[in-house]
Amino acid sequence: MTEVFLKLTEGFLKLTEVFLILTEVFLILTEVFLNLTEVFLILTEVFLNLTEVFLILTGVFLNLTEVFLILTEVFLNLTEVFLILTEVFLNLTGVFLILTEVFLNLTEVFPCFFLSCKENARTKLAKTGHGPHSSTLVVICVVLLLFMLFYVLFVCKCVLPPGDNQIAANKYIK
Repeated sequence: MTEVFLKLTEGFLKLTEVFLILTEVFLILTEVFLNLTEVFLILTEVFLNLTEVFLILTGVFLNLTEVFLILTEVFLNLTEVFLILTEVFLNLTGVFLILTEVFLNLTEVFPCFFLSCKENARTKLAKTGHGPHSSTLVVICVVLLLFMLFYVLFVCKCVLPPGDNQIAANKYIK
């Protein structure tokens, strides 16, 4: 019986060794699990910080978008003012051309009134470049016409928004 008791004690000691080894493995696995949990918590904190940065950047982007929309509206209003000024300039140019035509017609109809009734006044004025046949007035009209065409081209190409701009299309086409 002592032999059986010794065998049982030996078996019990071996089981205790196995249990101690399993306990060590369990402690190592617990330590690994705690380290992984700590890494997960750090990654969660990093993710929350990145989310906060993303929300801040989203707010900045929304503010910049609002500023851009305000600047676009200001630009459209300035374009509208520029178009009104262009229309005024074109009307004034038209009035100038009409007055020029009236003046030229009056010098043809009433030459004595405008040319002091001198017999050779018309010839002298034409030779000096101040008469009704003077090219100076024609040059001024051509220069004004070219300026007006350049002005309209500048407005159409540089100031007005392109045709595919939905904001401008919605504002001006209702």
